[in-house]
Amino acid sequence: MASEGGAPPGEDPRVGTPRSAVDVPALRRELLRRVDGEVRFDAGSLGAYATDGSNYRQVPIGVVVPRTVDAGEETIAVCAEFDAPVLSRGGGTSLAGQCTNAAVVIDWTKYCDKLVSVDVARRTCVVEPGIVLDELNRQLSDHQLKFGPKPSTHSHCSLGNCPTSSTAR
Repeated sequence: MASEGGAPPGEDPRVGTPRSAVDVPALRRELLRRVDGEVRFDAGSLGAYATDGSNYRQVPIGVVVPRTVDAGEETIAVCAEFDAPVLSRGGGTSLAGQCTNAAVVIDWTKYCDKLVSVDVARRTCVVEPGIVLDELNRQLSDHQLKFGPKPSTHSHCSLGNCPTSSTAR
């Protein structure tokens, strides 16, 4: 039987997940206690992160803007303890809704945006997940390297996911 708005009983029609699935107040408190970063559960942040470059809209549980990659890892650990889903987000430029979900969104772009190292001989680099593609390529140009491909959003898309090693050409 559906409740008002067409969602099954016990489900929030705005996010499509059981309201009782995650203890959101306790999750927020634990994130504030353990994570070095901005922990946002206010309506404005939830609204801003409910969208990306697509037509999809999905209200997140909360948003964390970690100051370090370690803080991002701690965010994931806290969310795992609460069985809260996590969505790693970069520039929000996806066109198929990949940057929206009923999850704790980790936005890497504000603080975790560094080129960590370059191995010119192996043509690889290690980056933090919030680095913007054009900025990465600007820094790699000193080594006559370039990371591809070049999507139409190259000036503001980030690599966005977990810390990674990438091969440059």
